[in-house]
Amino acid sequence: MGKEYDLTNFAYRELFYFCMQYHEYKREIEMILNSGGGSATYYQAGRISGGRSDSTAYKAMRVKYLKDKCEMIEQTALAVDPDIYQPLLKNVTMGVTYEHMKACDIEILCGRRQFYEKRRKFFYLLNLKRG
Repeated sequence: MGKEYDLTNFAYRELFYFCMQYHEYKREIEMILNSGGGSATYYQAGRISGGRSDSTAYKAMRVKYLKDKCEMIEQTALAVDPDIYQPLLKNVTMGVTYEHMKACDIEILCGRRQFYEKRRKFFYLLNLKRG
């Protein structure tokens, strides 16, 4: 990582793997929302008085938690540069390189060096947001 963003290698790796889970978060949200009110076996972590499980409340809390993570990644990418939001999101959440996106005719409104500078800025800002 560049010195201008002052991220250690371990901090960068933590943020990188956090972003790589973005699609897992999205899939889990869909799974929860599509599961309906039936079986609560997967979501019986939340307990209320009397030992009864409130799976609906737990599901709602879990969805909010996951959506907050996704939104943090998305909002950080938008804050870096709205013009390259989609390619930047593909890069940090799927590992799709600049060169591969260009080869697939995905429009990126900046050069390679600028793109990777914005990527470094993304991880720096994400680190600040995560505290």
